[in-house]
Amino acid sequence: MPLDLAALSVNAHLVGQPGSRAALSTPALVLDLDIMEANIAAMLSWTKAKGLRIRPHAKTHKSVTIAKMLVDAGAVGACCATLGEAEALAGGGVPGVLITSPVVQAAKIDRLLALNEIADDLAVVTDDPTNVAMLAAAAEAKGGKPLTVFIDNDVGANRTGVPSAQQATALARDIDAAPALRFGGIQGYAGQLQHIVDFEERKRGAEEVARHMRQVESALKEAGIAPPLLTGGGTGTHAIEADADGLGELQAGSFIVMDVDYNRVDLRGGGERPFKDALFLRTSVVSAQHEKFVTTDAGLKCFATEGYMPVIATGAPDGATYGWSGDEHGRVTLPEGAAALKIGDAMECVTPHCDPTINLHDCYHVCRGDVLVDIWPVDARGKR
Repeated sequence: MPLDLAALSVNAHLVGQPGSRAALSTPALVLDLDIMEANIAAMLSWTKAKGLRIRPHAKTHKSVTIAKMLVDAGAVGACCATLGEAEALAGGGVPGVLITSPVVQAAKIDRLLALNEIADDLAVVTDDPTNVAMLAAAAEAKGGKPLTVFIDNDVGANRTGVPSAQQATALARDIDAAPALRFGGIQGYAGQLQHIVDFEERKRGAEEVARHMRQVESALKEAGIAPPLLTGGGTGTHAIEADADGLGELQAGSFIVMDVDYNRVDLRGGGERPFKDALFLRTSVVSAQHEKFVTTDAGLKCFATEGYMPVIATGAPDGATYGWSGDEHGRVTLPEGAAALKIGDAMECVTPHCDPTINLHDCYHVCRGDVLVDIWPVDARGKR
């Protein structure tokens, strides 16, 4: 069934019209397609040169269309943070979906196994023997395709994952002994390192992660259960973990669009920016009754609010800053002597944190230059 763009956005009538980016009804989440395509090409070229697979994390974009673009460019699939995300993407025809957090409730395990029957190369992680037993029993009772299971390792984030090689080995034995399960490999994602600004500090942490992953791999090999794949890493550590030889596959996802937080991070140690901003929140001035600031139509319900403020990319005087003024309103503070902004003036902001910002919106307004070329749903928005 063709997608009903009008049901997604009040801006549907602008698709294809010259200058339509400037005519968007605001607030609007804008995706610059030229820049995103360049980011994808840059990362895929880099991973190919390094001899690495990449399975970009879809918790960033939550889009079937973008996941398929990445696969077409050479990615092996998509990572998903939740079962609901996996249902949206794998159900939409995206192959190679890896669910990177354990699925433990009986009802969710039933959903997982139903998805496994229709998905192309689905996998899930675990960190607990009870969970392995639940997965094994349910999969055997269902009698369908074997379920691929990865062992999640805690590499310092203290969130999920087994903390030791011994525990990983015990889990691998349990998975290996279950006829309805297939051992896929080991995962180690160091979320605590991704946004460390200083390259050398981040490098020390990532190299320790790589050492831990190699220790787990060695222990599994000694037990006669060699892991087929070591997967992990993110945008912040992609360059370091590749050179540290601790992974065979990267899970980086934010590189496709970037955000204020990642723009602070020296990704490769030379100060260069290999990936550019492709995601913007377009907002308009709705009140200009004060000399030093104006009020816009994009507030707390449009942006992720942890950490940094949005950064104004276009449409406001140099030195203008963005802040909050309520659920539906933002405040642009103007520098001394700056030209005034008037009602209706629009600006575009780089988002503070791309993943949770995207999750606040129903769709992307996809632009090439100044033209709205399409509208894409955020398919996995809010899916658990």
